[in-house]
Amino acid sequence: MIIVGTFEQSIELEQALAVLESHYVTREQILVTFMESSPKEWLEGRTKSIRSNAFEVGMAVATGSAVVGASLGFILTLGPIICGLLATFIGFAIGYSIYYLNNKKGPRMPRQLPEVTVIIQCLEGSQIHLIKNVLWEYKALTVGVLES
Repeated sequence: MIIVGTFEQSIELEQALAVLESHYVTREQILVTFMESSPKEWLEGRTKSIRSNAFEVGMAVATGSAVVGASLGFILTLGPIICGLLATFIGFAIGYSIYYLNNKKGPRMPRQLPEVTVIIQCLEGSQIHLIKNVLWEYKALTVGVLES
């Protein structure tokens, strides 16, 4: 039987491996593989994330600017509607550009660490349930069993 579990790279992974090695299986029966994500895919996702966040910040600044512009429009000769619309466009441009330019700096490290795949070869029977419980106890993302 083969049990496959995925983890985030963390101290829980190290603890799970220590428990498995000390109680259930030998070191030769465990295979640990670090998964890599494609840098190109990560950078594309980051660019989309920056643009969508910049849009949200731009809309928030535009809303505040519209309120201030409409309020000032009661005093100015252009009126509240024209002043509110002008303030909206100006506020959006300012909010979007400031956020986008501040966060467009070079690539940063991904927020989520790469996943780790643990493959364990074990005997059939009650040992499978014990190993699965250990993996779940130490916060495995997924656990699967391959029956041969």
